[in-house]
Amino acid sequence: MTTFIMGLFSLIRILLDVYSGAIVIYALMSWVPNARSTRFGQLLAWLVEPLLGAIERILPSIFGLSFAPILGILIITGLQWAFGRLGNMILMLL
Repeated sequence: MTTFIMGLFSLIRILLDVYSGAIVIYALMSWVPNARSTRFGQLLAWLVEPLLGAIERILPSIFGLSFAPILGILIITGLQWAFGRLGNMILMLL
């Protein structure tokens, strides 16, 4: 049982790492002309835009600079920390 729980929380943390990487790549693609119009760019937009769009509604761009990717990565990092703590707490109870 503990192996399953540890594996599940490890999988969640890995998926959150991949999502953070997708945010970074999507942000860097804004520097390359027409990069977001490719299939890969559209896939990343489909994955990342829901979070970044919600952040943009709360914290709009300042002087044309969007801080949504930075805040998105901070949110993902916080979720990773929370899942790590939750996993440790559950394992202590077992």
